[in-house]
Amino acid sequence: MQEFIKCLKAYLKGEKLNKIDNDKDLINIALEQSLQTILYPVYNDKSYKKYYIGWVVKQEEFLSIQNEITNLFNSNNINHLYFKGSVLCNLYDDISIRTRGDIDLYVSPKDIDKAKDILLNNGFILDDNAMDCMHHYGYKKNEIEVELHFNMLDPDCDKSWLNLFDNPFELSNIKDKSLYEFKPTYHLLYCIMHFAHHLRHGAGIRYLIDFYYMLKKTNIDYDLLHELINKCKLDTLYSNIINAIRNIFENDFDNSIDNKEISFFVDYLLNYGIHGHSNNETSSQASSHKNKLSYFFKRVFLLNKPYRTTRYPKLGKHWYLYPICLIKHLCYLITHKIGSFFKFLFGKNKNKRLYKELGI
Repeated sequence: MQEFIKCLKAYLKGEKLNKIDNDKDLINIALEQSLQTILYPVYNDKSYKKYYIGWVVKQEEFLSIQNEITNLFNSNNINHLYFKGSVLCNLYDDISIRTRGDIDLYVSPKDIDKAKDILLNNGFILDDNAMDCMHHYGYKKNEIEVELHFNMLDPDCDKSWLNLFDNPFELSNIKDKSLYEFKPTYHLLYCIMHFAHHLRHGAGIRYLIDFYYMLKKTNIDYDLLHELINKCKLDTLYSNIINAIRNIFENDFDNSIDNKEISFFVDYLLNYGIHGHSNNETSSQASSHKNKLSYFFKRVFLLNKPYRTTRYPKLGKHWYLYPICLIKHLCYLITHKIGSFFKFLFGKNKNKRLYKELGI
C-alpha cells in the first residue's frame, strides 16, 4: 500500500517513479480503487499502457452519450444538470484518468416523463437493474449506463440533509441553453454527502482525489461550506477529508480545520476499495438507512410516487389498480427480497463506533 500512496503523490505532483519488480499488489489495489489509469503516466511502463488507453476510449464513449443527451434535452427545453463523475472528470489534468461507472444527471419532476420518452425514442433502453431505486431511473445505450435522477437524494437520507437539494437549479448556473452546472460549493457538499452514503459499505481513496481537485480548481465559498457542513452534521467527516488530503497529498486547503491523526480513515479507504469492492464485510452489516420502519413501509406499500410509477407505470393514470399492483409487488418482495429485508430489519450494526469516528 505504501507504493500505491507514493504513486498517488507522484501523479498529483507530476513526478515519475521507477517501476518496482513485484508489482502484483500495486496493480490489484489500483484496480480495487479504480485508479489503474494513473499507473502508466507515473511509471511510464508499456505494461500499464492498456489500463490508460482503455479509459481514453471509454471516456470518449461517455462524452459522446452525454453530448447526445444534452443536445436532445436542449432541443426540447428540458432543464438538466450533470453531477459527480460526469463533471469531476473535467477537473482532472487528464480527463481519462478519472474512471466512472455511469452518467448522472438530474431533471425536474415536472419534466421527467418527457425526458424518459425522449430517451426511449432515441435508442436508450430502460435498465431493469435500476427498477428498485427510489430516486432515479436507469437507462443504457451502447453499454453506457445513465442514471436519470428525479430526486438528488434518497428519500430516506439523513433528515438534516432533506430539502437542501429540492431544486438543484437554484443552486446552479446556466451553462448552455437548458444545461445547468452546480455552483462549486454545492457540488462539493453533494459529493461529500454521496461519499458519506457509500462509506458505510466501504469507499475508496479516489473520492479524496476528487475532493483534492474540487478544492484546488474550483472557487469554494468556505464560509458557506462550513455552515452547510455543520447543518448536515458532516463536520467530523469533513475534518477527516481535509486531514487525509494534508497527510497523503501534502496540501492544505482549509487551515480552519485542526490537525489530527487520521491513519484509521486512510486505512479504511485503502482496505475497502471503491464502493466496498475489495472487502464486503461492511456490506453484510445492517443497512445505512436511519429510519428502518419508514423505509420498509415506503418500499412495501409503494408510498414513493416516482418509485411506484416506475415499477407499475399504469398506476400513473389508473389509481384503482393500486390493490392489484400492491399484491403483485408483495409477491415480488417475498420471492426476491425476503432475505435482504430480514437482514435489513433485524441485522445488528457492529460498526457504530467506527462509523462515528469516520463521521457518518
